[in-house]
Amino acid sequence: MKASNYLNIIANQLHPYMAFVFPTGNGIFQQDNAQRHKARIVLGWFEEHTDEFHLMSWPPNSPDLNPMEHIWDVMEWQLRAQTPPCPNISTLCDRCLDIWYNLSPVMYQRLVAGELQLF
Repeated sequence: MKASNYLNIIANQLHPYMAFVFPTGNGIFQQDNAQRHKARIVLGWFEEHTDEFHLMSWPPNSPDLNPMEHIWDVMEWQLRAQTPPCPNISTLCDRCLDIWYNLSPVMYQRLVAGELQLF
């Protein structure tokens, strides 16, 4: 994905959502350090909208700080444990959704609270 495409998503999807959920401008958005996220046009857009919500500073090479990275690990582990392997993309999508919907909310809460180390 190009930075311009990412910026369109931020402007057209994230911006209205954040304005609705955080009408007083106290929302915080987290993104990693992917190149498209650090592009000048993207960072410039966030700078122009700092009164509406804040962009969380993220240290480089820190995927372990993001709870979502651990969730992806759990999903991959559960997917690889299934037999037989997925014969096609449709089955893969179905299995991923099944795993996603059956993950424990307690696991999410503990990951966000920093109480759970999965691996």
